[in-house]
Amino acid sequence: MSTAVFRVLLLLFAALLAACSPQETVENSPTLPLSPRQSPNDSKAYRYIALENGLQALLISDAKSTKAAASLDVFVGSASNPEGRDGLAHFLEHMLFLGTEKYPDSGEYARFIAEHGGSRNAYTAFEHTNYFFDIDSDHLPEALDRFAQFFIAPRFDTEYVNREVNAVHAEYQQGLNTDARRNLDVLREIANPEHPYHLLAVGTRDTLADRPDDPVRDDLLTFYEQFYSANLMRLAVVGNEDLDTLETLVTDIFSAVPNRNVAIDDISAPLIVEERLPLQVNIQPLATSRTLSLSFALPNLNKYYRTKPLNYISNLIGHEGEGSLLSLLKAEGWAEALGSGSGISYRGGASFDISINLTERGVQESDAVVAAVFEYIRMLEAEGPSRRLYDEQSQLAALAFRFQESVAPSRYATMLSNAMQQFEPEDVLAGNYLMTQYQPDLIQDIVENYLVPERVLLTLTAPGVPVTDQSEYYQTPYSVESIDLAQNGWQEVASDGFDPRLFLPEPNTFIAEDVELRPLPEDNPEVPSHLVAEARLNIWQRQDPQFRVPKGALYSNFRTGLVSGTVEHAAASELYVSLLRDAVNEFTYPALLAGLNYSLSVSNRGVSLSMGGYNDKQPELLARVVDNIDQAKFDETRFINVRDDLIRSLENVKTARAYQQVLRQGRRLLTDGRYSEAELVEALKSLTPEDVAAHGKALWQSSAADILLYGNYDSREVADIRDALAPLLQQADDAAAPAPRITRLTTGEQFVYAAEVEHNDAVLIWYIQAPEDNLENRAQSALTAQVIGADYFEDLRTDQQLGYVVNAFNWPLLDIPGFAMMVQSPKAPAPYLLSASETFLKGRLSQDDAVTEAQFLRHKAALLEQILEPPKNLFDASGYYWREINRGSNAFDSKIRLAEAVRFVTFDEWKTWYQNYVLEQPASLVMISAGRFGEVPDQGTIVGNPDVFKAQQPFYDRRLRRDQPAT
Repeated sequence: MSTAVFRVLLLLFAALLAACSPQETVENSPTLPLSPRQSPNDSKAYRYIALENGLQALLISDAKSTKAAASLDVFVGSASNPEGRDGLAHFLEHMLFLGTEKYPDSGEYARFIAEHGGSRNAYTAFEHTNYFFDIDSDHLPEALDRFAQFFIAPRFDTEYVNREVNAVHAEYQQGLNTDARRNLDVLREIANPEHPYHLLAVGTRDTLADRPDDPVRDDLLTFYEQFYSANLMRLAVVGNEDLDTLETLVTDIFSAVPNRNVAIDDISAPLIVEERLPLQVNIQPLATSRTLSLSFALPNLNKYYRTKPLNYISNLIGHEGEGSLLSLLKAEGWAEALGSGSGISYRGGASFDISINLTERGVQESDAVVAAVFEYIRMLEAEGPSRRLYDEQSQLAALAFRFQESVAPSRYATMLSNAMQQFEPEDVLAGNYLMTQYQPDLIQDIVENYLVPERVLLTLTAPGVPVTDQSEYYQTPYSVESIDLAQNGWQEVASDGFDPRLFLPEPNTFIAEDVELRPLPEDNPEVPSHLVAEARLNIWQRQDPQFRVPKGALYSNFRTGLVSGTVEHAAASELYVSLLRDAVNEFTYPALLAGLNYSLSVSNRGVSLSMGGYNDKQPELLARVVDNIDQAKFDETRFINVRDDLIRSLENVKTARAYQQVLRQGRRLLTDGRYSEAELVEALKSLTPEDVAAHGKALWQSSAADILLYGNYDSREVADIRDALAPLLQQADDAAAPAPRITRLTTGEQFVYAAEVEHNDAVLIWYIQAPEDNLENRAQSALTAQVIGADYFEDLRTDQQLGYVVNAFNWPLLDIPGFAMMVQSPKAPAPYLLSASETFLKGRLSQDDAVTEAQFLRHKAALLEQILEPPKNLFDASGYYWREINRGSNAFDSKIRLAEAVRFVTFDEWKTWYQNYVLEQPASLVMISAGRFGEVPDQGTIVGNPDVFKAQQPFYDRRLRRDQPAT
């Protein structure tokens, strides 16, 4: 089974591929329409239909939903790019948003969605292009009509074709410092020239340029008319209308999509020329990452989705409990994390991939690491498939489907439109959960004949590995060499028997057995009850009355001033908690597989311990975690490896996207308890196991705890939780957590901070803080971000083409009201980005396209829907209550009060506020990265040292905040 760690490999192989679940199209069937089988916990109604033009649609009626959504998946992606036109499928995805014959205005679709509380986006993968949106439910018909025109009559306006090439190129440039993209470029370069993966997926200004007698617009039209056919499209629509109404709506709107009866052939060529295997690739990363991946080519296994042979295999290879491959690699000091699972999957082929995060010693011993991998695989071959283990996985999958919970409509529609390309119509809801057909011969065939040294593509990514070449588009240093199996002996591993530290998992004792629901008491409160109120312990509890699943969410925060008061405290706290997570990983991993999640993390106010999932075995897991915390002792080898891994993660921040780095540094200017990566690294290097153990003891002794129980618990369990956590609350010293502080910016003053970022692009993040901390200003700030968001994107991104990343968003830091505008640009320096943003802001009140009262009212209604949107599942509900506890709002009514404040704001009041505090006297912080341009805005006070800046500024103390009633 894939683990969270396996995302490392998915970024390498599947950042552009994994979104495309593989797969033969489902032909029109005489059984349609039908109702797919659904979870007993799912109250929605479904109907799967086929239109006369061949387009298949899944209709989802959810009478309780305040949001509607749709997603259309086209079974064509970058694999169909014509030779010499790298990125054309991706470019086409961009262009469909920029006007249609019925709605020619390039910004009309985005504005309509934004003004009615929605969002929209798309992605292009190897074999799929997926378009999706959500919107306030009352406006689904109009949104669907605009959406459908993408696939009926797009304009491909010449002006925007020429402009949007710049946006695609900016997206390409944004990834130049991203190792995932850089590694993909190497895979592309060594791929079989007969396989479409050898083409660049994203595209550049050069690959999409007009050429003599070959304008790119003509190629776009050809591609669209060749592949955008109704028979390759799958549509999922979520609305609160009944199924008959949804069917009429979809049929009326989407029947006009042309059916070109397209058939796309399977890809017969292997991704890597088979005669070159086994093959090793060395890659030098920008980050200080060390990863070893093994990839094995497979046939396409989509038709076996009811068996899921790769799920069975990856669950064992990727296991992290006792007897696992990872346990052995950690014991040897070679690895920190491991994941395995399906990598690429497409019409004609697939891969099974294993990814290992290595230590420095692991890089030096990489041959031994690979030998250990093959020893584990050969153990699986010798043991043969286990019916017990398969049935256990099947049981967990069935349990997950039985108690499946709702997700956001947009995400749900996107998942389902993709699933429709993968599963039979009756299985589109259950397909990902089905493990009902045990086929041991199939499993054994894969292990025995495909996961072998002779078929491996081995990739070693680490600083300093020998390289000879550089990839074309991302300039990634790499080398390729054949593997001599006779020399490394991988074919002969375990010839003398298997390492006794390797064995199959024991039965999982964390699988829920009691899935009964606690009866709801007649006096069940409307909000969590504050059942324990002591000096060092507060506990709230509420039994969930809405979602009624045998699950619960347990949150706890142990507040202490020792967690981040100094950089030494912050470093010791992070390392201590990382060591605790490492110490309990082997026994908590089976709980994770059983649908019982736990997390242990550091916040700027304390140590957080939370659990969620089936509540049956939560007490057992909690007791074991607390016991391990109480008795924690840190092995020196594990201490060094965990510390080094933490240091690497801090050093690797420099390879994050440029705007993310500026945001990270900006938060340090505005909030307490944050330190630079360099400061934290230096502090970590000086720590010893004894230092960290002593710090951990002091953390617990000085802490006070807030706890919330929400879900399938009753009030009697509060005492049990209190007793379970008692060992962590043995007070010796009092170091109460200080109130969080937010830097208070002066009205009418502008500060400018130049962040240190290693990237060619310029970045602007312009933060405007509201003049006071109260409900009225929170409402005005949120309204401003809502009103300007879509137009800011349209102006700076679509019309001026200043960058791929353009966004305006509400940014309340610990509820201190404010909003921000963000641009990352390869085209213009930071002063120009600031000037363009200033011009835009002025135009909202003074130009012909100024905000009208009708637009304002639509935006206000959309914001109210967003604020008051009900929770989708138990964890949405519990998360809101927990955030309320953390902000000190024990009445649990923050969103109601904010909504009331928004309702009170009139158009004239908003214009006055905007004129005063956005245009004339803003309290602003301009955060920039100069990029290759080297230019910094010259208006405003330059900020140098962040700590000096914060020391000189006034601040908001959250303890002193008093919400004022809306007036």
